[in-house]
Amino acid sequence: METGEVHYVEGENVIGYMDNLVSFGIIAPKRRSLILTNQRMLLVDVSNMSTTAASAGFAYVFGVFGRGAANKISKDDIEETTKKLSQANLDDLLKSNPENMAIDNSNVAQVEIDRKQIVIKANDGKTFKYGLANPDVKNKKSDIYETYVTTLQNIFGSKVIAK
Repeated sequence: METGEVHYVEGENVIGYMDNLVSFGIIAPKRRSLILTNQRMLLVDVSNMSTTAASAGFAYVFGVFGRGAANKISKDDIEETTKKLSQANLDDLLKSNPENMAIDNSNVAQVEIDRKQIVIKANDGKTFKYGLANPDVKNKKSDIYETYVTTLQNIFGSKVIAK
């Protein structure tokens, strides 16, 4: 998760992002990223056919080892894509894909996170659940998980439950 202060609309600043979130699609997992601002969180689709095809192909040919290699390749690709998206016009980003959406920070009731998944519960009763596919999250020598938790706590305070 990178942090920085980039202005998009008046008063809105990007606080950070979480890349390599996974939701399960019909054929292959869909890759998502979470861009966090001081006003809202954006859930954006960062799937692309080459990453999906590479993951399926590596997994088919090389089994578990291939899936690991594909995850590493797609991790770097998605991280770079997310970094670029977090610097774009966020309203244009939301309009660019019907699967992209924003949740106002005031509508977030609770965020549960552990090294496997993140669950976002909204005040309107909706729940968003994503797997954490960034291999660095599971590596206890990496500080990426702690960075995720700290950034979320900076925005949502006690609404964040880290397990």
